[in-house]
Amino acid sequence: MSTETMRQSFFRLLLLAFLVSVFSAGCVKTLVAPYDENLVASTEAFYVKAAGIVEEGRSVSPRTDQERAAITNPAAHKGHFSKFEARYSDLIVDAEALILRAMASSDQIDIAGQKLQQKLDELIESNIPSVCAGLSDAFGQTSLTAGNYIDLKCIVTRWKAQHADPSLTRDTLILKKANWDGRKNLIFNAILAIQKAEAFKNSNQEP
Repeated sequence: MSTETMRQSFFRLLLLAFLVSVFSAGCVKTLVAPYDENLVASTEAFYVKAAGIVEEGRSVSPRTDQERAAITNPAAHKGHFSKFEARYSDLIVDAEALILRAMASSDQIDIAGQKLQQKLDELIESNIPSVCAGLSDAFGQTSLTAGNYIDLKCIVTRWKAQHADPSLTRDTLILKKANWDGRKNLIFNAILAIQKAEAFKNSNQEP
């Protein structure tokens, strides 16, 4: 088993153990998690890492279908999926760690958190619609905050699948610059929406 696979399995086991303990305690809530400064910092670090991968992919990828078709050995190209597979997996593990942190914070929610729910819903849902309802369902009823990080994991999971899709990449497993541009906008808007929501919570915390 590779190191990447072991790391992913480890985090999945932690997630499973956490979910079992929460469900057993009967304390799963669909409320707003309290402001968490460490979670905010980790979210910024996630963006820096994701944006770096996107920028690298954009810099080495062809602009047009014609340029891509002219690549004689796609597997050796710097934009080939094989050059990014491990980095996608690493980013997915980072997203899982954020989910763990967000879910741990959610367990501290009290009834006052409900007062922020509607405004936070508006901030998030206008910028980062859930792209993977099935994944969210697998985690049960989590807080809005945890749900946002589940969406982040789903975004990166879809990136990985798209890059490995022969039909999308014309049998080259190489994306075009425009694909990477779309990813840059998506991850920027997703992180911005989450950080705006966290800033809103921080400004409305009780002194």
